[in-house]
Amino acid sequence: MLTRKRILLTAESDDLLKVISVDRATGKTAWERSVKRLRNEFKNPLNDGASSSAVTDGANVYGFFGDFGLISFDESGRERWRTPIEARSSLWGAATSPVLVDGTVVLLLDGFARSSIVGFDARTGNRKWEIERPPFRLNYTTPLTGSSGAGCEALAVSPDEITAYNPANGERRRSEKLPPGNMIGSPIFTDPDTVIAMIYSAEQVPPFPDRDSDGVVTAADIPTDPKDWQVTRTLRMIADESGDRDGKITSAEWTHFWRNYQGTPSIVATGIGERRGLKWSYTKGVARVPTPLHYRDIVYQLNNGGILTALDSRTGAARKVGRLEGAIDNYYASPVAADGHIYLVSESGKAPVVQAGPDWIVKTVNDLDEPCYATPALSGGRLFLRTTRSLCCFGR
Repeated sequence: MLTRKRILLTAESDDLLKVISVDRATGKTAWERSVKRLRNEFKNPLNDGASSSAVTDGANVYGFFGDFGLISFDESGRERWRTPIEARSSLWGAATSPVLVDGTVVLLLDGFARSSIVGFDARTGNRKWEIERPPFRLNYTTPLTGSSGAGCEALAVSPDEITAYNPANGERRRSEKLPPGNMIGSPIFTDPDTVIAMIYSAEQVPPFPDRDSDGVVTAADIPTDPKDWQVTRTLRMIADESGDRDGKITSAEWTHFWRNYQGTPSIVATGIGERRGLKWSYTKGVARVPTPLHYRDIVYQLNNGGILTALDSRTGAARKVGRLEGAIDNYYASPVAADGHIYLVSESGKAPVVQAGPDWIVKTVNDLDEPCYATPALSGGRLFLRTTRSLCCFGR
């Protein structure tokens, strides 16, 4: 997150969760503040305790940590307030980021046992409102900020709808259905009334994992080999946090759980204004993690293997699907664009620069030689990149 003078970062070190302010002209640390984590929830190895980005109003900074809650500092690093937040069960750990809407810090807290969206007073950190949402949500997205005739809004997706909330009191102003599934990449606007959302779904209910054929999944059926950690984690969450939460899974509970996410993976354009409803849907090679990019009437989605897809933002028609030659890799950072070019960075640190357009072209591929999972930031003719070990600034 950037201000005119600062780059604001989140980080973790042992039991400390940190907000760091860096001088954007020199790269030197202006101040570093920390809070001790309250817990250490399970996280995907690609996730950590500081995956969420901070948000700023230009002076104050607001940071969220899944293992603590919210904390705010002023531009000099003086702590303004801290608000611990109760734990929410999540399959792979917290990844959503806070947004600021009309003096309210809005935070999406979707989880297995309980889901809600919460508004906090930006001046005090006090909880202003909280709206419950359906549980069993595999949703890691960040809300959108927008406006309608009723005023400023926070728009949040769930695995079956997008809803606009009043930041003053949490009132649901409007909503629109989305296809079922889970969501990692955040939604974007293509215009004030059209939202693009990425839905990753199970196309069919997976086979019931009852290895001993006794009609129920118990601890004996759950793998213990570390190489099967993803399966182990998923089964544990379903057994402990869904159904009757007794540490077991019946066939009915298994089917009920997966039907919440059953469908066709897709990227969709949905009207949320006067022209409401599904405008188009694209279902081939849908990306999982990176947030899509809308730039000059094209929606770009980036998938693992370095597959970049350009879609017409009005119709959803594919204009070009191709690999980023020289940068065929996994991608977790989202694409950004400026001055007719798209900037991307891969897991291993390959950083292709693509000439934007319906027939996009890879112009060059840079190599940062360090793993990268964070989305680049563009400001004032400069490109800021954060790898796992470095913070870099590129520009004339």
